[in-house]
Amino acid sequence: MAGNLTIYVLAAVFVGLVGSAYPAAAQDAEMGKDIWLEQAECTDCHGWAGNGIPDEPRSSKGANLRETVLTQDELIEVILCGRPTTAMPHYDVRAYRDDRCYGITREDLGADTPAKGEVALVRRHATALALFITEWFKDAGEVTFEFCANLMGPDSIRCDTLRP
Repeated sequence: MAGNLTIYVLAAVFVGLVGSAYPAAAQDAEMGKDIWLEQAECTDCHGWAGNGIPDEPRSSKGANLRETVLTQDELIEVILCGRPTTAMPHYDVRAYRDDRCYGITREDLGADTPAKGEVALVRRHATALALFITEWFKDAGEVTFEFCANLMGPDSIRCDTLRP
């Protein structure tokens, strides 16, 4: 009888641990979505759908994240460090003060140092944003009304041109 109790307790602990991991990942993806849409102005260059069509016509054209080959870890690095010689800014306030970004410093890059992003993001924010990008955009294919409705809400004016 005591053996069965031990098994039940271990099973309950395992289910509790596994079950708690999924809500955390969902919360992180939601945080990433909020950063994408509301905080970091990602849509200005990458577009609301992550397809590289800028929402802000005066902005640089960002990468099409629906076709990215970057891993989640590489996306985190790009978010925190930007991309030297491109318009992709860095969101780590300490980027290029030391060699944490690509092993190079501001002194190494000079004028090619990425600009500072509009907001500061810490690793947790960059991780959440990268998770959102990989879950919503990477290998997502064509932008559809269903995709838009899920991301922006079915009544979003952004979805009007995609409506069946």
